[in-house]
Amino acid sequence: MNEKTVNYLLINTPLTDPTTPYHSIPYLVGAASQAGFTNYSCLDANIEALNYLAQEEQVADLLKYCENVRINLESKVRLTRSEQLLYRTALKAFGMKPDSVLRAVQIMKNPEDFYNYEVYRQAVWVLERWIDILSVQGFPGQFDGFYLDNQYPANLSSVSDLTNDAVIDRLINPFFPYFSGPFTQSIKERDWNFVGLSVNYIFQLPFAIWMCKYIRSLLPDTIISVGGTEISDLVKYLRDPNLIWDLLPYCDVVMVGEGETALIEILQSISQQQGLPKQRPGILLRDEVVTRSRLALRYEDVSSLPEPKYDVWNWQQYWSPEPVVLYSPTRGCYWNRCTFCDYGLNTDSPTSPSRERPVETVVREIANISRFARTFYFAVDAMSPLYLRKLAEALVENGIAIRWSAELRLERSLKKELAHLLKKAGCVCISFGYESGSQRILDLINKGVKVQEIPQILRQLSEVDIGAQMMGFTGFPGESLEEAVETFQFLKENRAYWTLAGIGNFVLTPGAIVAKRPQEFGIKEVTSYFQDDIIRSLCWVDEEGEQTIDRDIMLAEQTLQVSDSLNFINGHRPFVGGIDSSHSILYFAKFGKGLVPSTTVKPEQSKVLVETVCYENPHQKIDKFVRRSDFDKYFQQKYSHKQSPCFDDISKWLEEYPEEQEMAHKSNVKILAIHPTGEFIQRSPVYHAVRELCQREGILT
Repeated sequence: MNEKTVNYLLINTPLTDPTTPYHSIPYLVGAASQAGFTNYSCLDANIEALNYLAQEEQVADLLKYCENVRINLESKVRLTRSEQLLYRTALKAFGMKPDSVLRAVQIMKNPEDFYNYEVYRQAVWVLERWIDILSVQGFPGQFDGFYLDNQYPANLSSVSDLTNDAVIDRLINPFFPYFSGPFTQSIKERDWNFVGLSVNYIFQLPFAIWMCKYIRSLLPDTIISVGGTEISDLVKYLRDPNLIWDLLPYCDVVMVGEGETALIEILQSISQQQGLPKQRPGILLRDEVVTRSRLALRYEDVSSLPEPKYDVWNWQQYWSPEPVVLYSPTRGCYWNRCTFCDYGLNTDSPTSPSRERPVETVVREIANISRFARTFYFAVDAMSPLYLRKLAEALVENGIAIRWSAELRLERSLKKELAHLLKKAGCVCISFGYESGSQRILDLINKGVKVQEIPQILRQLSEVDIGAQMMGFTGFPGESLEEAVETFQFLKENRAYWTLAGIGNFVLTPGAIVAKRPQEFGIKEVTSYFQDDIIRSLCWVDEEGEQTIDRDIMLAEQTLQVSDSLNFINGHRPFVGGIDSSHSILYFAKFGKGLVPSTTVKPEQSKVLVETVCYENPHQKIDKFVRRSDFDKYFQQKYSHKQSPCFDDISKWLEEYPEEQEMAHKSNVKILAIHPTGEFIQRSPVYHAVRELCQREGILT
């Protein structure tokens, strides 16, 4: 066997962003191709699955399934929490049509409809509603938008849950029509020597585990591998790194860290029929004992890497009117000092070391990519101000007309002159980790930023119509309630200079400086959560004896009023309103820093995908049925006792009858008004009758 006869397949696993592909596989193929391994194929199982399930025949079957679920549950006098959640979810199918989803996808791809915000919002409602009702064939409510929920119904940090075949099978079941059909055909189309799965987010992990087993059943002699950021996190955070083989029993090799060189070495060994390469950085084999002391990471020489091959994807299949390309001119973070950070392929430092690709190389590659795409997201941890300036100058000097976004640090060097340069170079929006509105907290974080300097930076970007996206958190160790409010108050006072904002709760991870030196941050005790085998987060107690979860609850109560007054744009990833989403970048490029048009036009009737409908419901207290907020309370209660609930715990809670229930008498059936979003409000029969009368008289349409 030689290089040209090594057949290898690289797969992007569900469930993740359907609007643009992740960029890891183009980089891997670019490197392997230059090394002579050109007999490859790439499969984005994520977008292919979603497109397949969006077809009218599949949606019709799903809607019928939901109808049967509703009929069955309406025959019961009492419903468990699980049945209540199932009923609420199945109700969202009422009013949907078999072609609703496909029409929504077509809107995402049509430039005219995509930029008509009112039409676009309808498409978002339909797609989010559809992905939710898909869950009735698995665990109702298992999807958090176009991602798996990492807490419900299974704990994705528990080896027990992740190795429970019944749980994984049911999680995957909504996608099984795709896997048993088109996916199986793709796997069988060639005699593959090597199949690699790219797993970059936690919500892809259950799919990857299931897919490895399924591929093994189809290809018993093929070498199967997994790699990606989530796989690196597994090895980094597992209590015992050898548990990786319990999670992935059907894999032959696990690639940890940056994978270009590792993939080439594996393919070379296959071509030379020498087995898999042993004791190589970033390569773990089944017969090797995994210890962290022996786990050597490989940081690629970014300056000499081959050009990524973006032509591995059919860009027409993604839910976007034009391609948005993820491209990495740098890797790692040049600052690399933040005490809360524990990101990516780090060892002793918060992130991986900073490495920069020569600007002239970057410009040449961007020029090549711009033959089919004009919009970029520079997927970097943080590039230095000097490199940013050089790159912007080179784009302008070479006349490369692109639109781009990136995550940058709030540097004082971002003055008026640089803001104008960035705008001229095609920058349309920037996301900033501003973290906190309190200078004391910023100093503890070692952010290297003065809070009083931030408004001027944002103002200068705003003046050249570059959108600002602000990211922060509350709950850092030792933070007072007043300091938490400052984080929201800062946003409120500077509302004119930013467009999107997301404020979360601080999460302590094992590799952060805070976790390694807790006493310096007023932490008395640090422990992992009971039942977590993958230690993604830690429970901590401060010097006053307050647990992190207790502080989170208090902070939420104190900051709610301030945050509610900020008037956030109603949207989240992967759609418009989501920070760094490809759709947000396209809208920034079209409408400027305002993101959405200042005036909108109600869509023509022919463009309406789904309307508000009324549904007769026999359950008297449906407005009390379990919903996502109830899960939040359940998990908070468990976390306050340092417990991370697993599938058995959650199932036991869900199978309980929460309260006495009763069915309505026929003369007192409740009317539900189901909104196009899938949410509903309860109405009386009188409301329903008056509405019908008004419609007949032409008062309502």
